[in-house]
Amino acid sequence: MSQTSTTHATDTGAPDAVAAAAASVAAEHVAGSPPATIAKPRVILVGANGFGAVHLRNLERLRDSVELVALADPHRGPADGFGSEVPLHPSLDDALRATEAAGIRADIVIVATPIGTHADLAETAMRAGADVYVEKPPVASMADFERVLRVQEETGRAVQVGFQSLGSHALDAIAAHGAVWSVAAHATWLRDRAYWGRSPWAGKRVVDGRPMIDGVATNPLAHAVATALRIAGARRREDVASVEVELYRANDIEADDTTSLRVRLASGEVVSAALTLCAAEQHDPELSVRTDAGELTFWYTRDELAGADPVPDAVDGAAASGSAASVTHGRTDLFENLLAHRATGRPLLSSLVDAGAYMEVLEAIRTHEEPVAIDPAFITWQGEGDAAHPVVDDVGWWVQRTAAAGALFSEMHVPWAIEAPAGRQEPVVVKAPAGAASAAPIAIWNDGTTVTPTSSPRQFLHPIMTPAGVVVSDAHPRDHDWHLGLSLGLQHVDGLNFWGGRTYLRGAGYQWLDDHGRVEAREVVIGDGSLRTTCDWVGPDAATRLRERFEVRFEALPSPGTSGALGGPGASGLVAFALSFELANVTERVISLGSPGSNGRSGGGYGGLSWRLPAAAEVRVRTDAASGEAACHGSVAPWIAWSAAFADGTATVALAGADEVTRADPWFVRVADYPGIGSALAWDAEVVLQPGEFVARSFRGLIADGALADDRVAELLRP
Repeated sequence: MSQTSTTHATDTGAPDAVAAAAASVAAEHVAGSPPATIAKPRVILVGANGFGAVHLRNLERLRDSVELVALADPHRGPADGFGSEVPLHPSLDDALRATEAAGIRADIVIVATPIGTHADLAETAMRAGADVYVEKPPVASMADFERVLRVQEETGRAVQVGFQSLGSHALDAIAAHGAVWSVAAHATWLRDRAYWGRSPWAGKRVVDGRPMIDGVATNPLAHAVATALRIAGARRREDVASVEVELYRANDIEADDTTSLRVRLASGEVVSAALTLCAAEQHDPELSVRTDAGELTFWYTRDELAGADPVPDAVDGAAASGSAASVTHGRTDLFENLLAHRATGRPLLSSLVDAGAYMEVLEAIRTHEEPVAIDPAFITWQGEGDAAHPVVDDVGWWVQRTAAAGALFSEMHVPWAIEAPAGRQEPVVVKAPAGAASAAPIAIWNDGTTVTPTSSPRQFLHPIMTPAGVVVSDAHPRDHDWHLGLSLGLQHVDGLNFWGGRTYLRGAGYQWLDDHGRVEAREVVIGDGSLRTTCDWVGPDAATRLRERFEVRFEALPSPGTSGALGGPGASGLVAFALSFELANVTERVISLGSPGSNGRSGGGYGGLSWRLPAAAEVRVRTDAASGEAACHGSVAPWIAWSAAFADGTATVALAGADEVTRADPWFVRVADYPGIGSALAWDAEVVLQPGEFVARSFRGLIADGALADDRVAELLRP
């Protein structure tokens, strides 16, 4: 059975009573509040230890505004200081009975207890006439969420959920940048054995038959998910179309400590997250936000926002600090917001009903199969005793890359992840040379269905490997998520973007537009060392503009004339390939194919066949007549070659036009900004296709271990 699950929000729609509750709560709680003449609302704190101690400190800070009248904790309360003089009771029921007997009405109950107890305690508090501040996550199941919403409708009480980051004034600053296209959250924290031994429910999914769901995305890093959803505009259950999750664990626990997830909103945006508690070092969680105005980065733990012209903080007159590139915003305390809501009707910043979108994620995690145990071969333990904690190999790298790609770990081919169940991941196998014992996979074909919409989903080959296993492609890199291995894409097709990312407009530069198309595979034939596909280029309106026919054939060859390192001895193998594509206009009107270069960006003629390479050192890019990025970029030459020391070893890749038309296209080259080469179909002028007309290109290519000598490249690529 697949270890990746997809949950569609409509599968578990709330009953009519819950919908009514949502409508009722939408008006916000005013009726039932205590008279304005009561200066100090009276508070019962349930859970005096753990995070309850944080609430005690906050109540002490607000002691002139509220009165703490009781504590409820089955273990202990504070030995001295604030709260030590307040009556301590073993349960909320006992505290309510005692305060009532003393003629005291509790106005607010703060719930800071194990996740699985939240629903019952919130219901008890509301039925006793109190408003509720409940720690995150609000409850441990969708059934509990629906139940608590019904009780809220019946009682008219207010419920604030403790997603403290939703009080950040940076959220308004982000909104001021215009429409949000996508949000990607990644976080690398570490938790030791002492953390998982802190309580009987720590790291559990179920305790005594009740859901607890104490995993990375539902407790320590729940804020990352909730904040990303809020930024994307997802508040309620109906805002979520589907949720996909993959759960992993390195610790000996029931719950997940390393998770990737993807949420597709009803409005089309994608929210992704990749989170771990198994990092070598802890870093602040980071949210990458794509907006109309550009890309922003938000660190919610410190309310810092960086990106295109950050908007100064103007909420409640609070001052912001920071440079032109980064602004630290203020934050409204959520308990104070609840007090203001009771006194004046000010909207709650983190109401229960607005936790519905997050609850869709929690429910997908709760109903998912047990987390996959990561192979110990990929885990290193650091520290000793209770301070020991696992470190998953390269987890920080994979977490960042996976979130940015809007992907799941399996889709990124993470070594310790499961095989990807979504999308088609088919190995393209090279023919073995005569006498070889076996034929090894040279590339993986991906149909692109899991690519985030703003990266223009399309088919691509990645990873591409030399015979010795050196990876010579990259996909979803942090700098350009829409760079997809070896693929075909164009930024301007009939006014639509089939390349991904921002669109370059003449006179306006790069802009985020709602213009991204997708390439849908209609026919796929994978043979012995070959791949043939037919695809449709489909716009946001579901109309097809182009029909693509793509074919590539690989063949392994003997490999004399190589060196195993740049200047060193030995080499393992060489693969040659023939690649061709055709793009046909299937509309009844003229269609133009263009690039940023054809729209006025000097030297920006990328588009057509593109090969994103992985990070490398000692790069030597050259043609038959030039060497180096500046000399090769924009040049017209029979072939182009790239030799470098990649992470897995030294290798060479090369391309050549296989016909006169293809050889007339300039080469696009990047080394300093990022590693990549391509053949520019529309370098500085559009290609115009009449109805039924097509454009075609054909190439020969090389993938070799070691550094191929120039004369060897020319020999192998010669027509």
